[in-house]
Amino acid sequence: MTKTKDMIEKVWWAIPPAIIVFIFYPVFITITDGRYSPGKCVFWLRYLFFSPVGRIYVVCTFGFMGIGYYVTRGKTLALRVAIPTILSVVGFFAGIFMALIIAGSEGAY
Repeated sequence: MTKTKDMIEKVWWAIPPAIIVFIFYPVFITITDGRYSPGKCVFWLRYLFFSPVGRIYVVCTFGFMGIGYYVTRGKTLALRVAIPTILSVVGFFAGIFMALIIAGSEGAY
């Protein structure tokens, strides 16, 4: 048990980004698209990371995650994993809100 905890202590900072990229993004894509398809997930992940609007989502997601890392310095391991994950989800939806504001001001919607 202590070896597992020591290993998690060494790589705790990598857990929230992995949860967001490999679990949250595909689940969100599946919910919004209505069905699961690996091809769709790859398409949307490429969109998120390589399109200008998708970059807004990613920057907000990882920016809020960074704020979570800063806030939880010196706290317990559970808080150091949970708070950045929760804040990154909030940041993703803040990015969607910002993208909609930008698109609305451009006259796209």
